[in-house]
Amino acid sequence: MPFISEGGQPLSLDAIFDLSIFEKQQYTKTIYETSIDDLRDKDVSGTINIDGQNKPITMKIYQWSLFRLLKLQVTLSKHFIGYDEQIKYLLASAIAQEPILLIGKPGVAKTEMAVSFFEGIGLRKPVTNPNVIVNEDKYFEYLLSPFTIPEELFGPLNFTELQKGTVTRINANMATGKNVRGIFLDEIFNASSSILNTLLTLINERRYFDKGMFKDADLKIFIGASNITPLGDNSISSGATGKKSRELAAFYDRFTIRLYCPTPQEMYYTQVNDIIKAYEAIDKISQKRFMEKLTQERPDSFKQISCINDILMIGRILGAINISPEINNLKNRIVGNLAIDKGTQNICHISPRKPNKLFPIICSDSLLLDIEKLRNDFFQEHNHDEGFGETLNNEFLIHFIQTNLSNLKVKRENLKVFNHIWDFEGNREQLKEEVKVLLDE
Repeated sequence: MPFISEGGQPLSLDAIFDLSIFEKQQYTKTIYETSIDDLRDKDVSGTINIDGQNKPITMKIYQWSLFRLLKLQVTLSKHFIGYDEQIKYLLASAIAQEPILLIGKPGVAKTEMAVSFFEGIGLRKPVTNPNVIVNEDKYFEYLLSPFTIPEELFGPLNFTELQKGTVTRINANMATGKNVRGIFLDEIFNASSSILNTLLTLINERRYFDKGMFKDADLKIFIGASNITPLGDNSISSGATGKKSRELAAFYDRFTIRLYCPTPQEMYYTQVNDIIKAYEAIDKISQKRFMEKLTQERPDSFKQISCINDILMIGRILGAINISPEINNLKNRIVGNLAIDKGTQNICHISPRKPNKLFPIICSDSLLLDIEKLRNDFFQEHNHDEGFGETLNNEFLIHFIQTNLSNLKVKRENLKVFNHIWDFEGNREQLKEEVKVLLDE
């Protein structure tokens, strides 16, 4: 069924196969006004490039959006060596519209991963002139320090309005600005109390306070990054202390899962040959990017593959995903076991809020590729992984969608998301082992 946009032009999801059309902002309303049954069951025909030729393909409405997101997942995994799982949960959290936290030592490409993801879904950096508002989807990026003030994130006070007794900010292109659909804040735990309080409201409710009332923000995806957690490596004593610790602990808890980005040394420990191979692969990927910075006035952005409307489309379809009583009971048993006080420092804090926040991430994960498993299966079959990336082509993705996702349901392996709810970095492996035992039972 077509819907009428604000400009009076009818919009139809029959055009969803064409990214240049579907990425337009007017389609956001169409997504939310179309029934989930139509999104799940209605067929749409279009063309996809397979082996250099545009071939006619028929898929369900939501499957066209999922196809582009899976292409983005594959491309990001090729670009960021060794981070298949992190990228999968980055996408799953974005689809679930849950805040995302990237943790890792300096130099592991946390910032580049966040920015590449935003560019891959068509979000652009704001224009340089704050007085010019471009009608396109944008993301806001900022590096926080202990001295960052709210004006740097939310815009300066409007003194003309202030003289009239109204407190408002000039927020064009800032975190709460119009059409700012994504936010990336680096070194996020450097934030002051005044910034934390505003961010909490923005993350939880997607609203901000202005002119004496709450206004809806356009924000959909929030990504934070840090070198360490606010609680430290292994205990509260190695992190922030006193009042700052309590403030940051409350803010930290809003990040449902924590995605740790290890170095090759952390991945392979003393396996020297594997470490060397990892650095060789990283070097091969990075050289082109570094040369672009030297030979071009402005390096190319990460190629757009999907769009924010694809994220919103798959978010809506989560309501059609089935979780069987068996899987739901297993999920609840994992929650109960991890919540038990074992007499020592718990490996993760389970609040009543956390299982509810995890559920849409689990559902999102059921729609994405397990590239790490696919790579291992390929290696066992061929005794090497050369050429593995080429197998994850358009034809493979279409086959995966049309066969593996004919029945939308959560599987046992999707509960591995519990591996990423650790509180202390030093407890990551212990949590992973405990979750494995509970899943095996």
